[in-house]
Amino acid sequence: MKKLMFLTVAALFLVACHAGNIEPGRVGHMYLSTISFDVNGDEIKLSSYKFIDEAVKVYKKNPSVQMQVRGYTDASGSEKKNLVLSQKRADKVAHSLQIRGVPAKNISAKGYGSASPIVSNNTPEGRAQNRRVEIEFPYPGN
Repeated sequence: MKKLMFLTVAALFLVACHAGNIEPGRVGHMYLSTISFDVNGDEIKLSSYKFIDEAVKVYKKNPSVQMQVRGYTDASGSEKKNLVLSQKRADKVAHSLQIRGVPAKNISAKGYGSASPIVSNNTPEGRAQNRRVEIEFPYPGN
């Protein structure tokens, strides 16, 4: 299984895992993007809207795909507060996708609190990267 990862300065991650023969223009196993937030906030950073727009473009090429929107926080604060905040973040991104034309029936949104950090929470930079929402597009049939 091949994985192709692009990292940009704004912490956008695109992952396309290829399994078997996939038609041209189809997403692989998943497409993953990271939308950033400020500390204790659920407002999407302006710089992240371009990544939401990119996710919509990928969706429009694959309109049968179910999008999974997963919200996360850094490890600061209580677990209960982080779960609520991460759900608010996921809901904001899901709403932004709907405004841009993705039907609600094709989106599931869930907050996971501080579970699954992508880097250590020991530095301000690491905590900033862990405050995120990921959008995943599973390949149909997976």
